[in-house]
Amino acid sequence: MEDKDENLSNIVDSPDTEDEEEKPLLPKNFCWTWPNSVLTWVIWGFGALALGFGIMNSIISLQAEPLIYGSIGLLILGFASPNPFKSMMSDMLPDSSQSGTWSIPPLPPMNPSEWHLDRVEWNEKVGAWLPDPLARYEQDGPKLDVKEDGKEWVTYSDGEEDGRFETEAEAYEQMKKVLKKADTLNSQEMIFGEHPRHHRYRALYNTTPPQITARFLFHSFSVMFLTGVWLSFPVGEERQATMPFLMAGLIIGAASVIISYFLNKRVMEAWDTVTSIVKFVDAGHNELVGQVRPASFEPLETVHVDGYRDSSWTFDNLVAWNWSYSVYHCWKERYQDSEGKWHTKTECAWKSIRWDGSASPFLLHDGSGGLIVDLPTFKNSNFGNEIWEKNKRGRKGGNDLYTKGDVRKHRWSLSGLKLGDPVYTMARIKGRPHDEIPRGTVSENASRVHHTLVAVGEDAPRRHAIIQKGTEFSVLKAKSSALSKYGPSALLILSSIALMVTAI
Repeated sequence: MEDKDENLSNIVDSPDTEDEEEKPLLPKNFCWTWPNSVLTWVIWGFGALALGFGIMNSIISLQAEPLIYGSIGLLILGFASPNPFKSMMSDMLPDSSQSGTWSIPPLPPMNPSEWHLDRVEWNEKVGAWLPDPLARYEQDGPKLDVKEDGKEWVTYSDGEEDGRFETEAEAYEQMKKVLKKADTLNSQEMIFGEHPRHHRYRALYNTTPPQITARFLFHSFSVMFLTGVWLSFPVGEERQATMPFLMAGLIIGAASVIISYFLNKRVMEAWDTVTSIVKFVDAGHNELVGQVRPASFEPLETVHVDGYRDSSWTFDNLVAWNWSYSVYHCWKERYQDSEGKWHTKTECAWKSIRWDGSASPFLLHDGSGGLIVDLPTFKNSNFGNEIWEKNKRGRKGGNDLYTKGDVRKHRWSLSGLKLGDPVYTMARIKGRPHDEIPRGTVSENASRVHHTLVAVGEDAPRRHAIIQKGTEFSVLKAKSSALSKYGPSALLILSSIALMVTAI
């Protein structure tokens, strides 16, 4: 599937078919970065002071031991120096992707009337206009409509008259021609502005992290300073006495490499998987990004948080939701001090009392087409920040308050995924049951098969099924080169081994 999407990239990833020369967003070999916030500047300043203190004391005393302070300072300077790839992403990517809203044009239509859910088709067998079950799977636009005007049938495209016809069948044929023509548009003109395959993000995905960064240099010199301090010890018992410290360095370096490796696997999983465009999607494990829309004409459940019927406690249009009721309760604890005397103190904490939740299938639409997502099959889901919160009970109905013990606060909260929200998923795409597949072809294009498929929450090697509120940019983490990621830790391991050998 990834190979197929790569082959399509010349068609769907640019407004024309010519490759454009793009200026790299980051230098290939070396990139220096400075702190980018007040807090990191303060931390960087402490690191610089420690480095200066260590170097000056070493020079004045003509001893190497003060370089330990310099090593600590270099370590702090490294952590205060941002990853250049992360800084580049922060400048380029929309902040709204983290909060589950849309902000970059072209924006998806937010009014359900623009989702072509109930557009009609002419059914010759029953001789009537009926809702087209394939309409919701089509690309957005143009908005088609048909009306009777005397003895004629008039078709409209985006509100403008498109033609007049004597029969319903002729009018419907005209509607299908307009749909077929709209399907020939370049996919760049269909997908939403925050879709990862939009050409504006091509440079981002083609950028490689610099081999050498400020953090790499600071941390590497930190290891070198420690090595220099150790080499200043006289050969013999003093060096042998440092063996536990060398062993600690070896363990820390090895642990750092292992942790970095597994963290990097998750980071690269999202980067390495090509996000599919629904129009071209096929079976297999894929990434998808789009807008949440209804999967069928069946109305969604109305949610009454904790049973309250107040309008402010009632929510519609949620395809997934979970609410919780918690209390802040306190209790007394006795403890004994160092002198053996007993005292009483008050401890407080939040306690979850009751909760509820539900999930239902929905249609993921990226502008080029729609695909059913079987949300209940996903074990790993993240609906982002709470969309609602209250600290006082409702007035209509509802469950009883929890009053056992010293309860000082009450809190109700709701998280959810609603119609219109952006959504990202890594999922297995497979065929739908035959009796659930709507008959016909989407947009009069036989190559479109996404209406016959469904996304389910099944894992695969290096592919962990997940569904998350927001676009793919909410799950992407900054990349680092192998040298920057593993270099200082590897240097610490090699230095520890070499020094242990010479100390014996």
